[in-house]
Amino acid sequence: MSLPTGVPCSLFRTLAWVQSWVDIWGANPRITLLDLGGRSNPLEMMYLIDHKLKGVIPVKSLVIAGYGFADFDPPRAEYNDLDGLLQMAGGLDPLMKELSSLSWNQWVLTDFCAGDDLDCKLKHIVNAHGLHAVKAKSENAYQIAPLSFDHYKRQLSASTRAKYFNRRARLAEHGSVELIEITSPQDFFKTLNQFHLKRWGRPCYSLQSMEFFTLFIERIRLEGGNPIMQYIQVAGEIVSVLFDIIWQGMRYNLQSGYFEGRYGNLALGSLHFGFAIEQALTSSYGYDFLAGSGMHANYKESISTEFKTLETYYLAQGWLKKLYQIYGK
Repeated sequence: MSLPTGVPCSLFRTLAWVQSWVDIWGANPRITLLDLGGRSNPLEMMYLIDHKLKGVIPVKSLVIAGYGFADFDPPRAEYNDLDGLLQMAGGLDPLMKELSSLSWNQWVLTDFCAGDDLDCKLKHIVNAHGLHAVKAKSENAYQIAPLSFDHYKRQLSASTRAKYFNRRARLAEHGSVELIEITSPQDFFKTLNQFHLKRWGRPCYSLQSMEFFTLFIERIRLEGGNPIMQYIQVAGEIVSVLFDIIWQGMRYNLQSGYFEGRYGNLALGSLHFGFAIEQALTSSYGYDFLAGSGMHANYKESISTEFKTLETYYLAQGWLKKLYQIYGK
């Protein structure tokens, strides 16, 4: 695997992520993988997927390799962009010419960063190439800026500081508290899945997803990333796990799991995040919780200092464009 030219703007558009994704799901029977550049570069790949709109109307969607769509749901990828495709094609208009030779009803852009750059590209695609843009979803991804740790804590409410940082002594009353870095992805994912089964009634990662992340963990190191698979042990018992990646000055939280209710109202998941946030900020990294919310509340909003809006668009043509317009989409 060779490294791409330039540094990707997103962890989820690294060669490590997309190559691992193609290796695991590229031959999945639900999709037809397309190598637009013809150079076996995963950053130049897309796929076609047949599915049903509202469960009724057959639609063929064009999707960038690296994330799922419809009922095809590999792990979520965020902060997506068109950089690899634009580099391959030589610009937006040549890319659209390339895509016009394919048979599809809509082009799906999932979890792109909102802003002037995306707005400009969408406006050009709509005006110059006659597509209709439907905003399908908008969701915030939450981050902590790389502040000093003490300055960050002062911004929090007293109740939030207590929940995430100030109850460590109470945790230590139950035994020696240790933060342990795990080197075996297989052992780590097994423990993570056990916690998710207890809390959510289903494992966090499928066998294919575990294979994907094992490849990704190996490969992201080649692009300067540092995977963190961490346990909290109390008196020798694993009570919380955290899966993070440090990349380009940011520590990203991909997953977590914990023993709910193990010590009464002590929030083990929150305390583990507190340790991870402290480690990140004292190393001059930011901390990114990504999008999504917890089971009971959007805890990420209360402990973040900033957010980025992620938007998903469907760029429709032909009869599907007319259908969306009829229904005011």
